Amino acid sequence: MHDTTSAPRKAVVLAAGTGSRLGALGPKPLTLVHGRSILHRSLDNLAAAGVLETVIVVGHQADRIRSAIGAEHAGMAITYVESDRFRETNNAYSLWLAAEHLSEDVYLVEGDVVFDPALLFELERVPGGGVLAVAPWRRGLSGTVVALNTDGRIERFLVGAQEAEVLENLGPVFKTVNICLLRGDFLRTQFLPRLEALIGGGGTQSYYEVVLAEAVHEGAAELAAADCRHLSWFEVDDLTDLDAACYLFGSDDERLDFLRKQYGGYWRHDVVDHRLLYNLYFPPDRLIEELKADLRPAVVHYPVGHAALQRLLGAVVRQPAECLVIANGASELIKILGRTLGRVALAVPGFNEYEAVFDEAQIERIELQAPLFELDVAAFTAQARAAQVDAVVITSPNNPTAMAVPRATLVQLCTALGEHGTTLVVDESFVDFCEPGQSLENEIQNFPNLVIVKSMSKAYGIGGLRLGYLLAQRQAAHRIREQLPIWNVNGLAESFLRLLPHYQADFRDSCALVRRDRQEFSAMLDRVPGLTVFPSDANYLMVRLPEGADGPSVCRELFAGHGILTKHCGGKSMRDGEQFLRIACRGGAENQAFADALAAVLRAATDANRLVSAQPALSAG
Repeated sequence: MHDTTSAPRKAVVLAAGTGSRLGALGPKPLTLVHGRSILHRSLDNLAAAGVLETVIVVGHQADRIRSAIGAEHAGMAITYVESDRFRETNNAYSLWLAAEHLSEDVYLVEGDVVFDPALLFELERVPGGGVLAVAPWRRGLSGTVVALNTDGRIERFLVGAQEAEVLENLGPVFKTVNICLLRGDFLRTQFLPRLEALIGGGGTQSYYEVVLAEAVHEGAAELAAADCRHLSWFEVDDLTDLDAACYLFGSDDERLDFLRKQYGGYWRHDVVDHRLLYNLYFPPDRLIEELKADLRPAVVHYPVGHAALQRLLGAVVRQPAECLVIANGASELIKILGRTLGRVALAVPGFNEYEAVFDEAQIERIELQAPLFELDVAAFTAQARAAQVDAVVITSPNNPTAMAVPRATLVQLCTALGEHGTTLVVDESFVDFCEPGQSLENEIQNFPNLVIVKSMSKAYGIGGLRLGYLLAQRQAAHRIREQLPIWNVNGLAESFLRLLPHYQADFRDSCALVRRDRQEFSAMLDRVPGLTVFPSDANYLMVRLPEGADGPSVCRELFAGHGILTKHCGGKSMRDGEQFLRIACRGGAENQAFADALAAVLRAATDANRLVSAQPALSAG
C-alpha cells in the first residue's frame, strides 16, 4: 500500500473553462469517460493519494459542478473558488484566484486531464520545489513542452503553440501532462510573487506555466520532471481527444466494443489492424506527394460532375465513360441497388451490406455449402429461378471466404440467368488481388444483364477517399446514375483519379506484393495446430478455428493480450459463423506476429479446456 504520510494534503483543480470544442456536452470537467466524469476520476485519484482537501476553481456552469460534486468526495473536503471572468481569462488567472490555498504542498491538476492514479505517486517520489508530470512529445500533442537536462531537471519551457517541425529539431522534448506537485516553500518564495506580478501586469490571459518558465530561465528555482511515459493519461480538448481517452481508459471489452462501433479510424489507436481490408502497398509516396500539392484547391473548390469523372475513371479501367457510375465508395452504389433491383438471390455467406439494403421479404439466400463454399451453377440457377428473383448478387472473391468464383463459371451463370431476364450483379471489389484475367469487366458489352460493382477504396488503398464504381451497359448505368446527386465525389478523390493513370504499373506491382504476402501468410497460419486455412484469392484469409475455440473469445484475447484487431464471422449468414475468422493480410513481420499470437491464444484455450475436463476426475480422486 502507498505510504501517504509525506504526500500533499491539498490539491487545486482548475475547472473554470467552457470546453467549447466539445460541443454541447456541458462543463468539460463533467464530460463522461465510460460513465464517470473527468472530474470525478481526478477526485478519486487525489483521495487515493491521501489528499484531505481539494479546491476546485469553477466558472462555466459552476452550479452544475457544485451540484455534481458537493462539499465532500470520498472523505475529502471540497472547497470552491469561482471565477467571474472565466470567458476572458486563462489558467494563470484561475490559479491566482486560489492563491490563499497555495501556502503548503499541493497537487495542481487541470480539470480536463484523465490520468492513472499512479501518476500522483510518481510526482511525490521526485525531489524538488516543483515536479511536473511529463511524457515524450509526439506529433498531435499540443500545449507546453519542456526540455530536460541529464539529471531530469527542466532547463527550458516552450509555452504555447509550436510548429511540429521546430520541436522535432530540438531533440528529445517532453509534453507536460498538466499535473504537477508544487512544494510550499517554492510556492511562497517564488511562484506566488511571480504569479501576483503577472496578473497585476495584465497577464490574465496567460498560462501559469509562464511563471514556471520565468523561474527556470532566471535560475531562481530548479524544477524537476517525472517521466510518466509508462502511465496512461490524456488531455481532453475536443471530441477526438474524448474518443482517445475513452479508448485508453476502458476495460479490454470496452475498448474492443468502442473500436468496433467506430467502423474505422483504427490507425488513431495503438492496435495492429487485421480487420479492415485494404491494399497496404498503394498508393505510393510519390502519388501522395502529388495529392498534397492539390490539397488546398481540392478542398476549397467544387469538384467536377459525373461526366468529367466518368472520363477520368474510363482512362484508368479502359471502359467507355458512359458505362461507368462513380460513387462515394461502393456502399453508396449498394444502397441504390437495394432500391432498384427488386427481389434478389444472395449467395451467402457474402458481404453483409447487400443483405442490409434489401427488405427481408425481397431476399432469397442461397447458401454456399461448407466445407468448400463453391458455387454450383446448375443448382444455384435452379434455386434462383424457383424463387422468381429479378437479380442475383455474387461477391467474387467472396467476403468472407476469400475465394473467387472462376471466371468461366460466372460467364456460365450470367448466360443462364440472362435467358430468363435475370440481372447478375458481381461485386469485384477484391478481384485485383486474384491472378490477372479473373475480372468480368471485358464481358460487359456481351451481357446486358451483367452489372459489376467495385470498391476502389479496398483495391487502391484509399479507404479515406471513399471511391467506388459500377460498370454496366449504357442504359443500365444511366438509370443508376440518375439516383446520385451531381456532386457525390469530393475534390481530393477527383485529384486522385486524375493522377491514377500515371501509376498503373505501381498498382499492378502492389497487387503482386499482396499476393506474395497472402501466400506466405497462409503458410504461416497453416502451421498453427488445429487451424483450417481456406484457399484465398483476396487480401485476406478465412480460417476455421479448432473445436473448443470460438471466434468472439479468440478475437477478444488477440486484442487484450496482443493489441491485434481482427474479425470473426458470427455476423455472417453462415452455419457456425463464430467458428470462423476473417483475417486481413498485412506485411510479413505483422503476419508472423499474428500467426504466433493466434497460436498462443489457441494453446491457452486448449489448456483451459483440458483443465475443465479434468476437474471431475480430480474431485473424484
